[in-house]
Amino acid sequence: MAYIKLDREALRHNLDQIDRKSEGRFAVVLKDNAYGHGLMEIAQEVSSYGVKRAVVRTRSEAVSIEGLFEYILILSDSPQEDGFYYAINDLQSLKNAPKKASLELKIDTGMHRNGIGMEEIEEALEVVKGRGLKLKGVFTHFRSADELGSELFWQIRNWKQVKERVKKWSQKEGYEPPHFHSANSAALFRAGIAEDEFARVGIALYGYVEFDEVFDMPPLQPVLSLWAKKIATRELLQGQKVGYGGEFEAPSDMRISTYDIGYADGIFRSLKMTKEGKILGRVSMDSIVLEGEKEDICIFDDAKEIARELGTISYEVLVKLSPAIVRH
Repeated sequence: MAYIKLDREALRHNLDQIDRKSEGRFAVVLKDNAYGHGLMEIAQEVSSYGVKRAVVRTRSEAVSIEGLFEYILILSDSPQEDGFYYAINDLQSLKNAPKKASLELKIDTGMHRNGIGMEEIEEALEVVKGRGLKLKGVFTHFRSADELGSELFWQIRNWKQVKERVKKWSQKEGYEPPHFHSANSAALFRAGIAEDEFARVGIALYGYVEFDEVFDMPPLQPVLSLWAKKIATRELLQGQKVGYGGEFEAPSDMRISTYDIGYADGIFRSLKMTKEGKILGRVSMDSIVLEGEKEDICIFDDAKEIARELGTISYEVLVKLSPAIVRH
């Protein structure tokens, strides 16, 4: 079967870079199966490194790792009274939240995707007060931290205003001030952590930052490599065609092998190249064909290279990898 190798030394190298840049104040983002790397594999390793905070997408992800972290923020699930922290993305969700749930308000400082508007902050805080809710945190997300321009610093300015307003309200009403966090991977390496309690680090943990080329890239190392095992080898004669539609025709007699990976495993049907060489014909649901007879081949060990070929980003290449693929 196809399999994934996870490089422990590369992961720890990246953690060292993140730890240094954030002054030890960061949460690891493990949502969507740890960006395709394997939730439990990555969670156990970063926990053994000493990381205390994690961010996930769903409650089921949180439950599976709850013994490994002191703080787990759930981004996209209904709040419950269970000890996890839940992101609140709009006023209605805040009004419906259970009273004893630990809540964090997401504030829209300019991305306009979700979050409570800056003009709604005082109203949201009055709901917190009126319902006696447990406000534990306030956070935001930057829309252009990885791109050249001033938008990041415009949003940081908005964020500072948000924090000032929340702190002023907390002091006035006698509430303990919530913790604040805003920086993603790109913002951390571009602008630092500023005055927040911690940064939320996702893609950098796995060895990537999607910066414009003008920026200096941090020395991160890809953690994941994707491999396939040989199914069979055969002789392809000159003029014979292989695969659906017969797209590849042998220019001469050649030895070819079929490998046990396809678009059902998460590699793109339009992929043409692997680390080992050209894919002959189309990617099938469960297999590809390459020239040669190697027992194991590396599909990729740098998602950015594949992403560049496919006209996408490393995130999309990684998260599409099937959870059923064994991770070592």
